[in-house]
Amino acid sequence: MLSSVAVLAVLSKPVMAQVSAQVSAQGADHAVTLDTLSVDGAGGRPSASGADAGGPVGPVRGYTATRSVVGTKTDTPILETAQSISVISRKQIEDQNALTVNQALRYTPSVTTEQRGGSGSTRLEQFLIRGFQAPLFLDGMRLPGNRDAGPSVDPFRLERVDIIKGPASVLYGQSGPGGIVNLVSKVPSFVRHGEIFIQGGDYNTVRGGVDVGGPIEGHSVLADQFAYRIIAAGWNADGPAKTTSIERSFINPSVTWRPSADTSLTVIGLYQRDPYSGYYGALPAKGTLFPSNFGVANGPLGRLPRNFYDGDPNIERSDRTQASATYIFDHRFDDGIRVHSSGRFLRTLGDYRSLYDATTNTLAWGGRFLGRAAGGTNVAIDAFTNDNNLVADFQTGPVAHTVLVGLDHQTLYTKTFSTPFPPVPQSLDLLNPVYGLTNIPFPAFSGYSDTTAHQTGIYFQDQVKIDRLTLTLGGRYDWASQTGPTRDMAGKLVSEQDAPSEAFTGRASLLYLFDSGVAPYISYSEAFEPLVSGKIYIGDPTFGRLPDPITSRQFEVGVKYQPPGTDILLTAAAFDIKRQNSLSPDPAPNRQTFSVQTGEVSVQGVEFEARANVTENLTVIGGFSLIDAINSGGSPEVIGLRPIQVPDTTVSLFGNYQVRTGLFAGLGFGGGFRYLGGSQGDAANSIKVPANLVVDAVASYDFSYLSPNLKGVQLQVNAQNLLDETYVQSCAFQAWCWYGAPRTVLATLRYRW
Repeated sequence: MLSSVAVLAVLSKPVMAQVSAQVSAQGADHAVTLDTLSVDGAGGRPSASGADAGGPVGPVRGYTATRSVVGTKTDTPILETAQSISVISRKQIEDQNALTVNQALRYTPSVTTEQRGGSGSTRLEQFLIRGFQAPLFLDGMRLPGNRDAGPSVDPFRLERVDIIKGPASVLYGQSGPGGIVNLVSKVPSFVRHGEIFIQGGDYNTVRGGVDVGGPIEGHSVLADQFAYRIIAAGWNADGPAKTTSIERSFINPSVTWRPSADTSLTVIGLYQRDPYSGYYGALPAKGTLFPSNFGVANGPLGRLPRNFYDGDPNIERSDRTQASATYIFDHRFDDGIRVHSSGRFLRTLGDYRSLYDATTNTLAWGGRFLGRAAGGTNVAIDAFTNDNNLVADFQTGPVAHTVLVGLDHQTLYTKTFSTPFPPVPQSLDLLNPVYGLTNIPFPAFSGYSDTTAHQTGIYFQDQVKIDRLTLTLGGRYDWASQTGPTRDMAGKLVSEQDAPSEAFTGRASLLYLFDSGVAPYISYSEAFEPLVSGKIYIGDPTFGRLPDPITSRQFEVGVKYQPPGTDILLTAAAFDIKRQNSLSPDPAPNRQTFSVQTGEVSVQGVEFEARANVTENLTVIGGFSLIDAINSGGSPEVIGLRPIQVPDTTVSLFGNYQVRTGLFAGLGFGGGFRYLGGSQGDAANSIKVPANLVVDAVASYDFSYLSPNLKGVQLQVNAQNLLDETYVQSCAFQAWCWYGAPRTVLATLRYRW
């Protein structure tokens, strides 16, 4: 871990500078002018990539972004994008002290985070959008999803988080029906800046970080064309579950070459170690969701404590290493043509071991001795990702066009050694658990797979604007495949994958922007997900055809409103999503090895979001969603039932107020609440997880109001789950349930210059 001493050493000679830049957000025919800050010495220049303050991938003032590339891959006002978009700013991440991407998404309508509870949220970025698992992108390029070697992104590296809701395959390739989350990296600025923080609190948490950068000094040409940024941080804490721990350290350097206002090349490096990643186990419904006497005749009913651990520290392991190199190139020609190219090589290594509940699959279970199974994997991933596009702006009579054409590609090499997950003889006594056992047998690796996945897509989009009416049409064709053998450790071939897939996806939308700032819209969008296993019966008991890709489509109608001259954005939407072609077992006799593609899920819902910089002192976000998710196809026993872990309602509100005058000048305070509606706890809908309400709070003090010599020093205290509510976050089935995170209070001392 990077210690606070090391962080302080990096910043031993900070250079003070006044920061400044002008940020403006353009609407269709009106502009919202934001605060003006001035820079002494290092005059910034506009970025071809839009990474400057107020741009579509740049810093956001307060809580309200006005532009984003996530919905169109072009610099488009959110007000004029005919699909629901949410942008989480750097300020929101800091005000809420989000330590993970999961925590950063907590206050976003229709987004449900931490499916594996508060204790498990530090390991993986798992979340649902509109009831479906959603992929994670970084700087517009997809990150590989993998339980044991999936890359984890620390929010301290991020400038903002952009979310598009609903199918997005036209621009991003294979993805689910719920939408995508695009993380936007901090990049170099031509303004000298620096930040150092140290944090501590509950669960023996110690975090520290540094973020410094600016023009490269010492030569006038270098200072004018080159800027750098170095971000580094470390985190060490006890996990909320007994005996577990969290440890992370990373360094994230980057450099930008900007030879002119029209050309920009940024190169970003990363090395990150996560030797410990918290908790990944689960607890039975009997003893968490429902009280139990734990098998004691006439014993009192009770529940397991929130910090109960179902594994053993001598088995538990989640050791991950990731390294990546990224480039982002943008150039703007004089005739209204812009080119963008980005690429990334990412290597991740994961060593996973687990001991987990393996027997308590019904509520009839006796309730005291937890049967467990052990197993693990060793995974290596190499991912090559590239996205290239061209944007042209031109007129045809009274019609304005913004045309996007692009080509993207991803190659993913995955090598996995795996064990079976056999039961172990050492059950866990829930009333008297013993940890640190040395006699638990761990199975040897028995399988090896070496797979290669490719995806290539070509896409086209035209944003047609006639006065205040915008019509957007887009289409994409994808070719995807996954090949490679699975063998046992003796080298014997177990199976050979050869799963090609291709699909066309489309998108169409219509939006009208009134002078009042009201923008009603309607949109249609599609997505696809290739299937790489399973076979469909075609009349031969030995062979079968490959499954068709899973497809999904969405109809959405909504209205957006940005009162002219304000920093307020309101969005309301209603949507209808259908996901088809999921696999289920073939019910016909003698076809146990075959599948049928009858799985179908229908989701209808409404959502509302408000983001507002109400005044210089007050920032507010709020929203709600109502979701009705139903299995409308598939096996007869699940038709008409609801999918697991999808809450029917979410409501949230958060605000922060800064006092700038008077006796309490410098004081900041705020907070909010998160309401999560009930969800189904198993596929049969036999158990339901009740709704819960969690309160968060924040208080801060700016020491510059105490003394000018303390300019840039701030103390902040955050309390998540302030009232220490005990609740079950979700269940996957009767054996696996997860508690929500307990109260966590952390204090942060930060210095910026």
